[in-house]
Amino acid sequence: MYSSMVNSGTNIHRLSYIITLMLLAASIPLSKFTMSVTEFMLLGLWIWSGFSFSVSYRFFKLGGFFTGTVHLLGYILSLTYGNLIEKFKLFFQNKPAVIFTLIYLMHLLGLFHTVDFGYAMKDLRVKLPLILLPVVITTMHKISSRELRSLLIVYSLAVFVSTAISAFVFLTNQYVDIRDISPFISPIRLGLNVSFAFFIMIYFIFHEQKFKTSQIIAFSILAIWFLGFLFLLESVTGMIIIIIVGICYLFIRFFRSMILWKRALILLVVLLAPVLFIWHVKNIIVEATTAPDIEFGKLDKYTSQGNPYFHDTLDLQIEDGRYIGLYLCYEELKNEWNKRSDFDYHGKTEEGQLINTTLIRYLTSKDLRKDAQGVGELTDEDIRMIEKGLANYNYVSKPGLKTRILKMIKGYEVYEQTGNPSGSSMMQRIEYLRASFRIINENFIIGVGTGDLECAFNDQFNDMNSALESKYRYHAHNQFLGIFVALGVIGFLIFIIGLFYPAFKLSGFNDYYFGTFFLIMIISMFSDDTLETQAGVTLFAFFYSLLLFGRKKGNHKYIKSIK
Repeated sequence: MYSSMVNSGTNIHRLSYIITLMLLAASIPLSKFTMSVTEFMLLGLWIWSGFSFSVSYRFFKLGGFFTGTVHLLGYILSLTYGNLIEKFKLFFQNKPAVIFTLIYLMHLLGLFHTVDFGYAMKDLRVKLPLILLPVVITTMHKISSRELRSLLIVYSLAVFVSTAISAFVFLTNQYVDIRDISPFISPIRLGLNVSFAFFIMIYFIFHEQKFKTSQIIAFSILAIWFLGFLFLLESVTGMIIIIIVGICYLFIRFFRSMILWKRALILLVVLLAPVLFIWHVKNIIVEATTAPDIEFGKLDKYTSQGNPYFHDTLDLQIEDGRYIGLYLCYEELKNEWNKRSDFDYHGKTEEGQLINTTLIRYLTSKDLRKDAQGVGELTDEDIRMIEKGLANYNYVSKPGLKTRILKMIKGYEVYEQTGNPSGSSMMQRIEYLRASFRIINENFIIGVGTGDLECAFNDQFNDMNSALESKYRYHAHNQFLGIFVALGVIGFLIFIIGLFYPAFKLSGFNDYYFGTFFLIMIISMFSDDTLETQAGVTLFAFFYSLLLFGRKKGNHKYIKSIK
């Protein structure tokens, strides 16, 4: 009977562990709060592995409340002590997992030359999953292929729910910038989740033998949805991930097993994909920055109200393929705008831009003249968008790659004219790179310390006399450079070893899920501080640990199986 109770307790503990893993996976795209809660739940299951309610009940049954409580506390302390000794012993036997946790431990070493301990403690708290999850997952029950498959389905459905809610926000126009449609986590992190969920669907559709036809159809619909959502979100990183990982998948899937002419055909497709993408982007740029030829002498000289137009033929700025400076009547613009809005024509939008210039750009994007008639054709929704600071109608009505490129072009033009990179994420990133390299040059060996990253960047922006506004003064927006700035070349090398050594040692790159996930995360680290937010570091630490350390041996889906 005792053996039966132990087995029952073990099964309950294992089931609780699997369910908690699924809850954590579902929380990553949906809730920062439940991310934290489920991580603590995992920690509790780890510390009190083997806890028996029947044994606890026996303490109270035989000894009464007071004696039972004393025995229960002793039992819990003894169990905790035994588990800690046993599990850490087990953990340190797994050298690749130990090497991975060096990524967190080197941040602890960075405390020795840190001044801002407040920021350092915050940074260590955010990055806690980098040590918590590998330690827990490495020393707990190994999950089977069936359990992993169920977990990935739960995770993908959670990603779908997150994207569906974002689509609802989009359809109800409850945003100004397309990035505002992601209510739970940052749009960059959401894009990473969507990219991984897309490639999970690809495996389910083409390689998993356990699903019915109806399920394959459902997965196909989800894959199309995820791909379309990345374009809706204007996720440039996500699009690049799809192209690079997709090319790698096609190469491995078909190239090795085909005869010569078929290999040549696949190679041609692989080479043409990025070329066609670049060609498409080039056409968008040319279309957006080239206005049709104008015979200025034939332009209308008066508005429908009889007031003279002003045509700026010297400063020929272009908005979405149209000249901004044509058909301007400032007096009519001012009068008509002040009739339609409580925001003064010479005032500022909610985002701090000038109303008049925002209005003129918005009218140009809708191909309306900048006069009373043009303002009169704006809807109440258009007026509200301008008040919020939206300068181009297409930013809300037509999100996607083209709109993202339009924003980049306009940001570059503003930077060229004013030297201020604040209006463009692309120009901001260039400013971050400049600051990063200068800081690295001055702190090459050990960096600035775990907690002094923010101070170092602020000081560097001031030293550079950067025009970047304070609200846009962020870090490197490149995880590799961020590590180099904080921890120097020593910390950077440890970071690279911690990333790659466990995967090489355990043949992780032969596994479809791990290889795909790893490549997605590495690509993201070149364009973002992936490990500087809770959603990013939890996504990375959870799936890295689970796919590499947390599965039963012999149950990995190796890349050779997708040939």
